[in-house]
Amino acid sequence: MAELKFQERNYIEKLFDMKSGYVMDFSNRTFREFVYDTVKIDIDEEKYYENGGSKANRLRTFFKLESKQTVGLLIQGLLDYWLTQIHIGEMDYDETDEKLHKECTKIAENLKSDSIVEDIDAIEPNTDDEDFEKLSEAIKECIRNNKPETGLDRLHTFVTKYIRELCKKHGIKIKKEMPLHSIFGMYIKYLTTNGYIES
Repeated sequence: MAELKFQERNYIEKLFDMKSGYVMDFSNRTFREFVYDTVKIDIDEEKYYENGGSKANRLRTFFKLESKQTVGLLIQGLLDYWLTQIHIGEMDYDETDEKLHKECTKIAENLKSDSIVEDIDAIEPNTDDEDFEKLSEAIKECIRNNKPETGLDRLHTFVTKYIRELCKKHGIKIKKEMPLHSIFGMYIKYLTTNGYIES
């Protein structure tokens, strides 16, 4: 859940022209498409109508309900859209708007950098294998970018390799084609049999 401070909300609402219930020049249809394309969430879901059905009210509710990472990604997307509209001459701007854009960019960066997984650095290889290191970084990147569906398969590969390395270090013989649950079962059996843990 993203807890935006009063001043942060004020900056965002001013830049995106939310006072009248709108969000920049979006129609209901284009706003829904934009949010979905940016964060893969349907802004027309009933839960976002908690404080009213205007685009601005749904965006405010989105900020309250979604994670910091997701809110940061959407704000960044809206900032990029704002810049595009300025560049193609669809919106006017002045020096105040430029300052607001800089402040909103800081807000988005702070939200995105507040990792959705507190212990993300725990995803570290237990061997010096370069490919293992790249796999670890790829998983972290998926988590940081809020793409769990992409990272899940890689995480499974990572855990399998991680447990295989643990078995290797303890001299536990495993077959190449064994699935993760079987390997993990053998590792747990080794730990309990040798008194490392008690069930």
